[in-house]
Amino acid sequence: MSNQYLAGFIKDATKRYNKDSSGMSHGQFMCINTTLNKKQFTFDKYPFQRAIADDMHENLDCMKPSQVGLTEIQIRKALSILTRTDNRSLIYTMPNDKMFKRISKTRIQPILQSDAKAFRLSGDVKNSMGLMQIGSSFMYVTGSTEGDATSINADFIFNDEVDLTDQSMLALFNSRLQGSDLRIRQRFSTPTYNGFGIHKGYAASDQHEFMIKCRACNHWQIPLFTKEFIRIPGLTDRVNSLIDLEPRLLDDGLIDLDALHITCEKCRRRLNMADYDSRAWVAKYPNRTHHRGYHVRPFSTHTLDAKYVVTQLFDYKRRNNLKGFHNTVLGETYDQGNSRLTQEQIEAVMIQDSVAEPAKGHPVFIGIDVGATCHIVLAIGPDVDNLMVFRFETCSADNLSLKIKGLREQYNIVSGGIDRYPYTPTSNAIRDQSFGLIMPIEYGKGREFMPIKDEFLEQSAVRAGRTAMLDTVANGIRNGSWKLAGYRDDKSTLTTHLMDMVREEGTGEDEATWVKLNENDHYFHALAFLVAGVRNFDFQSFAGDYQHVDDSIVMDDFDLDDTKIWAATDLIGFEPATARGKNIITRY
Repeated sequence: MSNQYLAGFIKDATKRYNKDSSGMSHGQFMCINTTLNKKQFTFDKYPFQRAIADDMHENLDCMKPSQVGLTEIQIRKALSILTRTDNRSLIYTMPNDKMFKRISKTRIQPILQSDAKAFRLSGDVKNSMGLMQIGSSFMYVTGSTEGDATSINADFIFNDEVDLTDQSMLALFNSRLQGSDLRIRQRFSTPTYNGFGIHKGYAASDQHEFMIKCRACNHWQIPLFTKEFIRIPGLTDRVNSLIDLEPRLLDDGLIDLDALHITCEKCRRRLNMADYDSRAWVAKYPNRTHHRGYHVRPFSTHTLDAKYVVTQLFDYKRRNNLKGFHNTVLGETYDQGNSRLTQEQIEAVMIQDSVAEPAKGHPVFIGIDVGATCHIVLAIGPDVDNLMVFRFETCSADNLSLKIKGLREQYNIVSGGIDRYPYTPTSNAIRDQSFGLIMPIEYGKGREFMPIKDEFLEQSAVRAGRTAMLDTVANGIRNGSWKLAGYRDDKSTLTTHLMDMVREEGTGEDEATWVKLNENDHYFHALAFLVAGVRNFDFQSFAGDYQHVDDSIVMDDFDLDDTKIWAATDLIGFEPATARGKNIITRY
């Protein structure tokens, strides 16, 4: 006969306490103790998630597409860790306050409310959006602000959507682990650019891929969105790459979406993506035990098939957003198009590492990016679209004045630009030292280019459109009209700086902007200030024959008898002060 009092005690304990044991993994804890949509939580829909949920490596990067349920896993993993370890703290970061509030309200709080028993929550504890007490441990959820990054100590840091987060904030958050004996850092994100954010971390890791073995030929492989794996009956041989597929092919009846399937790259037999007995996480570099990495792809799960990926491709193409398709659908980086200079484009215009000295007395332009270490570039050329950058230099800020003095003694520097902010006294000193030849440059908007005058109506600086200046640098390198020399032992540094900026297209009326990736962009800006210096020289030469009315001019150049000549073809904002024949300024 059963003991009714003991049965009642067991029933009450089951309601109030979770089920746990020392040998249970975090994934097992989630499945036994938590629910999803009022049903027991499982990994049945996404079996690849289990290894990531169980992994407690101290340094982990997971690169993923969207729609694969990993944010859900991260949250449950964080809550499970804090439930099962006493007196610990975990910081869970989102890129900004808006995303932090959304994930707290719509993802974290519902889990805590539905599974209060599993996470040892007490009715006496009042949790907020940013701070949750789990037993005797705490979870901080933040929008990656500097205040949060410098005021909270932690044992665990979970960074969500790394590529959308200010990278300097990630370093600050990592510093909050210094007082812990665990110091576990795990990062998850859709990728953006090669060598940046989550891709940079994953590239340094052991690089796990979720592979599948073909039942027909026993070949292990990583299914990708390529012709080697995707079978499109009647069309495969008509396109060079699946990215070339166009929505019109559906209208022409050349694609049957329901007939698409994934095949073995070796024997071409159809692969059963739901055969998880034939799937496994495999590390490309197993000896990199210091850094764990996972690359989740759309075909890591059977729920995202070839039909889904192709329809998403068409949708993103209609919106002219191939970058979004690669990042969020394929879970891959995207560096094509005009968004970023490539290493191949840069190396194509690198002609020699030694300084290519110009003829004595030849007009030289200079660009200077100021910082603790100043970056200096010198160039010759007829215009901003055709420049030969012959020397790259660095020096400390303390030695900048002496460095510029030496360069002016060596070269005929006729004009230049130096960043005005935040080192305004330094830039003003260089302007005065060079008698106004090297002008402070402050970035403006659009294609703006205008002199800034002081109280004595003398030019003291120049405002130049930031995007326009950086576009000129990128276009000169990309189309090969610029040449680079004199980088000496800094070839890799120069390449890094030129690849550290990406051009993000604006939305609506917003202009495109160049965004830095890893804070290593100094030579890129030095070249932009060089461009501003060349344009300021053109402006001064041109404006000498005109009375200034407003702040806009348009100039075109043309060749006459192989001599470079500049002419005013559209006198916007200027009134002729002399005869038309004097409006032509012959350059070198």
